[in-house]
Amino acid sequence: MTEKTGRWQRWRQGLGKMKEEVKNRFSQIWNQGKVDEKEWEELEENLIQADLGPQLAMELTEEFRELKESSPDKDWKEWLFDKLYSLVKDNHSQWFSQADPQKLKVLLLLGINGVGKTTVAGKLAYAFSHQEERVSLIAADTFRAAAENQLEVWAKRVGVHCFRGSPGADPASVVFDGIERAKKQGESLVVVDTAGRSHANRNLLAELGKIGRVAAKNVPPEQIENILVVDALAGQNAFVQADSLSQVIPITGIILTKWDSQAKGGIIFRIRRELGLSVKGIGVGEGVEDLIPFDPEEFVRAVLS
Repeated sequence: MTEKTGRWQRWRQGLGKMKEEVKNRFSQIWNQGKVDEKEWEELEENLIQADLGPQLAMELTEEFRELKESSPDKDWKEWLFDKLYSLVKDNHSQWFSQADPQKLKVLLLLGINGVGKTTVAGKLAYAFSHQEERVSLIAADTFRAAAENQLEVWAKRVGVHCFRGSPGADPASVVFDGIERAKKQGESLVVVDTAGRSHANRNLLAELGKIGRVAAKNVPPEQIENILVVDALAGQNAFVQADSLSQVIPITGIILTKWDSQAKGGIIFRIRRELGLSVKGIGVGEGVEDLIPFDPEEFVRAVLS
């Protein structure tokens, strides 16, 4: 098995929970005769537990019920593929699609504690460096020396510079100084690692908004990606984070981490449907190359395979 094939295999395995419970429930209902109300309610509950959200779960259940009653000769798997694919097919995993390649780009990572932002920063620096970008990292998590040290370790590992401010410095000022340094050095991309912050803490949200404004004053909006990093096991919490943080900073995409655990995956459909945010990548391991682009068709086929 090649390394690339191995990463994709771990990604598919991460869908185990959703595949086993949801697909089996659809198949069971389709192949039996009369279906009572309790069984339809159980299907809807399975979809909610798979993190699709109440609204989408209800819609899928009702449409599936109509299909079974009116078109029993149709292929339900084809119907379900078309339905799920329609929710993600317009996902754009491309980075900086409108950016001027001659100007500095800023990639800002945000999210709560423990989702793996620092690790994602290192992986992104590695990936972009291999796309002929001149990359540096900015350690804007100034409240935890361990975070800055970890980012510096990643910088050395992937061969890029790590900009650090003074201990306890204002994060927005560190971002400003780091961007200014990158411009002087002729770099093409900075990846900013920020402190973990609860979506319910107003002071931390205000600080994040300040960081976003500093970045926006230094580079045009098309040169900025504000990426929310989410634990793939977060379930509906991921939706709450995306919804809350997008009110203080314009989120341009999402990276889902820890997909090598048994992630359910349904949250992707809800995020795409209700927030319209693109999934940029999925973390499937701890290696420098274990951050893969999100492929909508591959994802839906993996769900139904």
